[in-house]
Amino acid sequence: MNFILTRLARTGVLVLVMHALPAFSATFVTTAVADTSIYQNHPDYNLGGTTLVSGTNQQYSNSRALFSFDLSALPAGAIVTSVQVSLYVTRRPDPDQHGGPVNSDFSLYRALQNWTEGSGSAVTGSPASTGDTTWNDLHYNVTGDNWATPGGQIGTDFASVPSATTSVGDVGLYLWGSSPELVADVQSWLDSPSTNAGFALISESENVAGTARRFASGEQPGGGIPAPTLSVTYQMAPEPDRMLLLFIGVGAATFRRRTSRRLSE
Repeated sequence: MNFILTRLARTGVLVLVMHALPAFSATFVTTAVADTSIYQNHPDYNLGGTTLVSGTNQQYSNSRALFSFDLSALPAGAIVTSVQVSLYVTRRPDPDQHGGPVNSDFSLYRALQNWTEGSGSAVTGSPASTGDTTWNDLHYNVTGDNWATPGGQIGTDFASVPSATTSVGDVGLYLWGSSPELVADVQSWLDSPSTNAGFALISESENVAGTARRFASGEQPGGGIPAPTLSVTYQMAPEPDRMLLLFIGVGAATFRRRTSRRLSE
């Protein structure tokens, strides 16, 4: 009976020590490794080398932005606890033309298709090269590699529900705060890197003229304006090796005490 009680007590000490060890917590911040836009008015153009554009312009033409982040610097086994995405609006529609700008909610949808940034430049991009992502084609001039519908389809090319939504108006910085969906997105990409196709930025009022906004991209020229930015807070559980060392240490100390008592008897 004394042997059993000693074993239970030893286990109890180990459990208490394990619970006393805090999980390591840190924050990882990175900017987009790839970003582009697809534009209905120029369906075979690519905008990978210019600013991002999303929403509906004053001629009722839609656009959507795509951007992704490299998570390879995050440690294996990290447990994501909080995620935030930030984008900077650099331009809105001219207030003196066609009714001016209209505020709208913009949502981040997890992209389900691998797309290609390309290098199209100028305000509305330039003719796509083979493999570039455009409004008409997931990969331009590549047979059978298409969007479900031009511009991408929510529920097929993008997730069926948004991961985060925020209202966008004037020029300035906007945040998409942490949500269970954003956390799940980043955790899934960390666990399965091949599924990381980033986000699509889509206005929830694509039928309304004047909601279009230009956002800073990785190619944004100077001025201290940030590219799309991802902030990930994560935890690391105590390492198994530490647990093993603690177990060995507690066991050895208990063994020494029992041996000493026996020798002194």
